[in-house]
Amino acid sequence: MSQPRTKDRSLDVTEGVIWQQLLQLCVPIFVSSFFQQAYTLINTFIVGQFAGKAAVGGIQATMALTDLAVGFTVGVGAGCAVICGQYFGAHENERLSASVHTAMSLALVGGLFFSAAGLLAIEPILRLMGTPADLLGESLAYGRCYFGAMVFSLVMNMGAGLLRAVGDSKRPLYFLIICCVLNVVMDIVAVVVFDLVVEGVAIATSLAQLISAVLVCRSLIRSKQSYRLELKNLRVEGRMMRRAVHIG
Repeated sequence: MSQPRTKDRSLDVTEGVIWQQLLQLCVPIFVSSFFQQAYTLINTFIVGQFAGKAAVGGIQATMALTDLAVGFTVGVGAGCAVICGQYFGAHENERLSASVHTAMSLALVGGLFFSAAGLLAIEPILRLMGTPADLLGESLAYGRCYFGAMVFSLVMNMGAGLLRAVGDSKRPLYFLIICCVLNVVMDIVAVVVFDLVVEGVAIATSLAQLISAVLVCRSLIRSKQSYRLELKNLRVEGRMMRRAVHIG
């Protein structure tokens, strides 16, 4: 049986052979989760190959915080995706459009807020966590770069969640793979060529997340469907935002 598809690679799992639809939707999501967690592991591995123990320790000291950040952004994106998926499945196009613009507005505003909060709070948090004094400098350098780019991470995960909500789970996976590869290349250039070490790998991760966010937003903006993202329509619908945050 042919797969029921709309344009722009979206997939309506409410029709057709359900188990085939779910398998096609879920496998890329599982693989995406691996690549989403890979950024810090890649940074640690490359620094471990080309730099000293202090640099590796500095990154490791921030892993609890970076994992928390990833979990938070993925969770909020999932909450908004649930709302969008409900409207997509019910073919409520106006509500679907409103939910997409609410979600992306939340990602942008929330991302800027958490970027600023992270920059201000990273040092006292690391001290409260008992980060050794000889690792604090590297941990601060990495953490400030990472959390300074939190807005890119939130926009990327939100946009990817919206694409998955309409059944397009492959493109977010492709974007993550591309950006993980770019992250590896930029890490090596930053550490080996420019000798930036901790700051270099953090900047490389930030740039990779920026590229991924741009690719995801480009897919939403170029869509011809009702979930198309139009920058002029970015706004927050309060009730919808509360539901999405509660679920996420």
